[in-house]
Amino acid sequence: MPTAETWAILAASTAACVVVVELFFRLPFIASVESVNRASLRALDTVRSPRVSDHWKEKVLPRYAARILLASLKLGGLLLLCGAVFVAVYFAVGWLWMRDLVMVSETLGRAWVQLGMLVIGVAWAIVRARLGQRGRAGRPVEEHSPSSMMLHRLALGSQSMREFAFAIDGRRARAAIENVKVERPVYVTGLARAGTTIVLEALYASGRFASFTYRDMPFIMAPYTWGGLTGRGRGKGERRERAHGDRIQVGLDSPEAFEEVFWTTFAGRDTTGGGGLQPVAGSNPDVIERYRAYIRRFLARARRHRNAPSLRYLAKDNNHILRLDWLREAFPDAIIVTPFRDPVSHAASLLRQHQRFLARHASDPFGLEYMDWLGHFEFGAHHRPFLVGGHRPARRSEELLEPRYWLEYWASVYGDLLERHGDAVAWLDYGKLCREPASMLASLASLVGLETEALAPWADQVSAPAPVERPEFEAVVSDRVRAVYAALQARSI
Repeated sequence: MPTAETWAILAASTAACVVVVELFFRLPFIASVESVNRASLRALDTVRSPRVSDHWKEKVLPRYAARILLASLKLGGLLLLCGAVFVAVYFAVGWLWMRDLVMVSETLGRAWVQLGMLVIGVAWAIVRARLGQRGRAGRPVEEHSPSSMMLHRLALGSQSMREFAFAIDGRRARAAIENVKVERPVYVTGLARAGTTIVLEALYASGRFASFTYRDMPFIMAPYTWGGLTGRGRGKGERRERAHGDRIQVGLDSPEAFEEVFWTTFAGRDTTGGGGLQPVAGSNPDVIERYRAYIRRFLARARRHRNAPSLRYLAKDNNHILRLDWLREAFPDAIIVTPFRDPVSHAASLLRQHQRFLARHASDPFGLEYMDWLGHFEFGAHHRPFLVGGHRPARRSEELLEPRYWLEYWASVYGDLLERHGDAVAWLDYGKLCREPASMLASLASLVGLETEALAPWADQVSAPAPVERPEFEAVVSDRVRAVYAALQARSI
């Protein structure tokens, strides 16, 4: 039987731990840690950047130091507040049970009492976190908790941190990738809303491919190390509709376009500029060699975890439109699948998503940061178009709400792809895939080197969007748009 003193200690410890954990969830602890982290990483990036002059470094580094100091003082004040509240609650509850403050003080110093309080505090924090996750049911899987936001900013928000993670991962994986070969990787690329996600998931569901998934986030630059930690002992997790609101369900093991983080880290300056994204020019042997090693690390981990030495690499990335020559230089036997869609429904879908994400980004600043880190500039507040085929950024934000902009953008992108890579990619008609899923999936399977029936189970999951009349788009379809669409249809698999 527990003694009266034991019950008093348990009651005081539980009350103090619960109160402090609740304070932690309500006070801006995460924001304060993020402030310190953000200022520290920016200072580190500034020091390491060869593009910043020494004179400018001398000017800005004291400002970053002041920000770090202020954020640290705020964090320290919050910790002191929580410590004072903890002691006050413990003494108050303990005195009510024992009526002896000296004895209460003595119990607080016992090692087993401190260990018990740690267990109680961690247990209640886990319960609170899970209760919070239940309250998020039905929301898109891309939404993040405060602690997850902090971790993502740490892993993705700094060029230096991404390069550091890549370097450490390379050292750990050096021996593991010696005999890893990348054969016939498959890349799915095209303008957003063309059906690239459906094609990606159909191929991934065959079980023959390895692809980056939500489980690999946020340390996407360390696929061998981080992937090794997250790939073990975890359930599949709940699948939820993604932020696009397009009925596509995603979960921890859903493939997604995450390898763009690599290209942003090592080749971002080559494509970003002029208000949009530009095609890479020439070759870059250093970046291409790093990319080869990066994919070999990923495959080494994936093949070991799934005990499948013949797994092939699969990736979706709309921005690969800008670097198809680099992909072929890295892997000459790569298979590139480019879905396309009839321009009217495609442009209407792009405009609808642009409006949707404008509203989302206005109320969710982290969501905007998240898309920037992943190189997703297809629509929303930070829309950056592909500067190909003569396309130029909109001069006014109002232009992005006009059907003509998205139709001409469609023609510029696909017209340029036809001209520069017409015979080098496999064109897939999304409309035909929706109308004839079985035969189109059989053709796709044969194209990528699988048995014709390998993708057949996915046929039941392909459904066409509901037909909608779009007279405002039909009225501004140009001859150029019609000609590009006809050429794409003539080349479709």
